[in-house]
Amino acid sequence: LRIMPLGASITQGVNSNPQNGYRKNLRDELRFLGYPVNMVGCQSTGNFKDQQHEGHPGYVIQGVTSALDCSIGQKPNLVLINAGTNDCLQGDSRGGLPFVTGTYDRMKSLVDKLFSQIDGTTIILSTLLVNGNTQANSYVSVANNGYRRLVREYAAQGKKIALAEMNNGFITLADIGSDGTHPTNFGYTKLAAVWAATFNSVQKQGWITEPQEIDGPDDLGNSCDPTPENVKGPTQTQKGGQPEYQDGLYSHSQNLIANVSEELFITKEGIAPIIKQFHFAQLVNINGAEPGEETDEIIRVLDPDQRNINPNAPQPAMSYRLNSGGRLSGNWIPIDVGMDCLNRGVRWGDVDGDGLDDFICLSYPDGDMSVSINLGGSPPTFRNIGNIRPNSGGYVQEDIRLGDIDGDGRLDFCHMSDGNIFCFRNGGTGLAPTAEFGGYWQGMVGNGFTFDSKSMPGTAGVRLLDVNGDFRADWVYVYPDGHTRIFINHRGTKSDGAGLKPSWVEAADAHPVLSSGLDLDHIKFGRLFGTGRQDMIWVKEKFDKIDDDLVHQYFFEAYQNTGGGGKRLRGDGARYCDMFGRGNDDFLFVYGDGTGKVDLFENTGTANSWKIHNTILTTNKQRKSLHFADWNGDGLCDVIAVDKHTGDADVWINNYKSGQTVPTFTYRSRLITGSKCTQGWGNGVFDIGARFADIDGDGRADYLCMEPNGRTTAWLNTASGTVNAGQVKFSEKYDRANHHWADVNGDGRADFVWVDKFTGDVKIWLNEGRTPVSGSSFSWVLRPNAWHDGVDRGANIQFVKMTKSGRADMVQELPASGVAYTYYNQCAG
Repeated sequence: LRIMPLGASITQGVNSNPQNGYRKNLRDELRFLGYPVNMVGCQSTGNFKDQQHEGHPGYVIQGVTSALDCSIGQKPNLVLINAGTNDCLQGDSRGGLPFVTGTYDRMKSLVDKLFSQIDGTTIILSTLLVNGNTQANSYVSVANNGYRRLVREYAAQGKKIALAEMNNGFITLADIGSDGTHPTNFGYTKLAAVWAATFNSVQKQGWITEPQEIDGPDDLGNSCDPTPENVKGPTQTQKGGQPEYQDGLYSHSQNLIANVSEELFITKEGIAPIIKQFHFAQLVNINGAEPGEETDEIIRVLDPDQRNINPNAPQPAMSYRLNSGGRLSGNWIPIDVGMDCLNRGVRWGDVDGDGLDDFICLSYPDGDMSVSINLGGSPPTFRNIGNIRPNSGGYVQEDIRLGDIDGDGRLDFCHMSDGNIFCFRNGGTGLAPTAEFGGYWQGMVGNGFTFDSKSMPGTAGVRLLDVNGDFRADWVYVYPDGHTRIFINHRGTKSDGAGLKPSWVEAADAHPVLSSGLDLDHIKFGRLFGTGRQDMIWVKEKFDKIDDDLVHQYFFEAYQNTGGGGKRLRGDGARYCDMFGRGNDDFLFVYGDGTGKVDLFENTGTANSWKIHNTILTTNKQRKSLHFADWNGDGLCDVIAVDKHTGDADVWINNYKSGQTVPTFTYRSRLITGSKCTQGWGNGVFDIGARFADIDGDGRADYLCMEPNGRTTAWLNTASGTVNAGQVKFSEKYDRANHHWADVNGDGRADFVWVDKFTGDVKIWLNEGRTPVSGSSFSWVLRPNAWHDGVDRGANIQFVKMTKSGRADMVQELPASGVAYTYYNQCAG
């Protein structure tokens, strides 16, 4: 039975507590009789699992007819109509008896609409209840006479419509509340009894047939633990393709800034000049620059013979100059990295994900990777943690390239073979991807290559650099004259290859030629100007010989990267939440351009059919700060903006009322205070510390705080205020970016979910409530093999209430196109 309760406030259940009205009692009776039941509609009230309906308080028949558009596509095979009471209550103000007499025609239009758009449906039309207002009650008699005549006329035509007689003395004024219109709780049980009796009558006539096929499942509303065989899909639920939700191909442009640094260095015959000895990396962060605002220092690395040209004044092995607004001047500041390394093996990069670049030494010739961690400070200090990646065979030092391929803020290891690049992910959340620090190396794409050679002339020009500022290392091939070829590294899908193989997209424009007389030693890259994009530096060299001294002058001519595009993907801004209080989630797109604009697509209940509302709110917040959850427990999703550093939050309270086209909002600055989460967020799209989910089942989203390894503390959001629950989930030793909080079994409490970033395989820990276990204030039970095999990489998976079942379904969101497919989480039976 796919049943639509249709009408106004009595259908919703006004005056019942909770607002289950007649619906729960009727559903319970029908299920007791053995019928699977799915109640449908765009409204959702009550405290039972199948609480959907199409009841609109205050609506006259004409309004009910219009509201039907929201859910008529759900094709119920049984419609229960109780409508017209408001026509009677408002009769005098709308024209008196002639208006009330018109209830016959208005109801006929409603019934005709149902019959014309839903093949095979059965309608049960109820007469109106006795009313405590004398004038209104006289109008009720008029309306009821019209309804009885209408049913007789349809029956004579062979239409499947029956009358549920609600005004024959069975339901009396004693069953009506003090307002004279709405039943008491007991009165609603009588309504349910009349509906059930009428249903039995039409069922005996063989009127009830199987409902029409629709996109999506027929959810029966009962809670159940998920099982692989009950996850059904895929069904395409989003078309994607909105052009404004992505920024096109990367196109390089640059501005000449002229000299940003100069250096004079004197050598002797037989000692190499130091053109190869300059590096760029962020060693210090004096001003607390955020990720994407890094500014690199210039670092000078001298080999032993270069350090001791003047025995009376030896030079430090390593020193740097601070970056001040893109200028690299001042004295050279010595640093001690705790190990010795020839310049040819020196590399810099963020191994531990703290935003500071660490020292890396690749041994010669094997390329064993030893690391000294940058502990911060100015000047920085370092901790030598030794060899973190011995040579695994098949490459030598010159074949190695380092870069953050998966965009998680931690440097990955790559090596080349015939120009093809094979990469290994830096896994874990500790200092290094080794067992000592709780980490591991993972093949980025299994045994396959991460990037193919593109038939380029040799490998010396290959660089892994983030040129578009999305935190992912792009492939840049540098020619000796300075021009480049660029492939942008996008988050991909399984169609791009195994594992985490990126979607590589060639840039529309790359670096132009600098000069035909150059070589690669004179072309450097660094983040000089705080844009998050790698800038090109042309090191110009002048040479002079004075007596026995060889005088080298170096001028660092910077070309600021002003390129754009290739940074924002449609899938990065996809969010879901119930903005209308109907029990299913709507689609929201959050812009990543700094405006924090929110576009709304209303869930119509029909797959791949969304009602477009465009922008409903401009927050002027970063995308990663924004969350969507019901903070005040009114059934409507609010918009929450969390401060990255303090964890305090502004909230836009959702004021949606039935009859409005879109929600409106009331802004509450710093509604949430107390530094409840200072974890902020990482570089990855979904690597976010603050989360909001209802873990105690009271209908209010609780404030969760996740550490990088998934350990979670919480503040429970209660009607009387927030309560510190301490640790609610210990770490399962997985990255938090791949964890979700979603109610997968429909019990009203969010469960703990992990999705494998490579395969999309799902692990579920069911929320057993507030029972202390293993240092956590909540109990969680692992349900092995509760979900089917993964369908795509973990970053492309979300858990969304696409239907009104109360259970989260799984949505595969393709990052580039925004196309989405849903796997419905159903219950058996």
